[in-house]
Amino acid sequence: MIKPNPTMNDVINELMFIAIAKPEKVSVSVRYIGHADALEVIAIDKAYFSGAQNPNTWSAHKLIDKTIYLDGLAAFKQVTSAYHELSNLIKNEVVA
Repeated sequence: MIKPNPTMNDVINELMFIAIAKPEKVSVSVRYIGHADALEVIAIDKAYFSGAQNPNTWSAHKLIDKTIYLDGLAAFKQVTSAYHELSNLIKNEVVA
């Protein structure tokens, strides 16, 4: 959970924590792309990895696929939005 008045690093750390926590029904990847100063956030339905995976079904199982350039004016807002979207996705997956 993001603390009040978070910094960019706080939000990125929370995204990383979600990925490391390995949610039950969603595979989460958070990657820093150094040469582009960007953060990539991908969430895939774990059903994809249950033996039915192939390049034709990859897109259908992607739930989130965002690349956020951290040097942009809206970067903080985009990172925070990705955090909330991912958090909501996981909450809905747990309830479902």
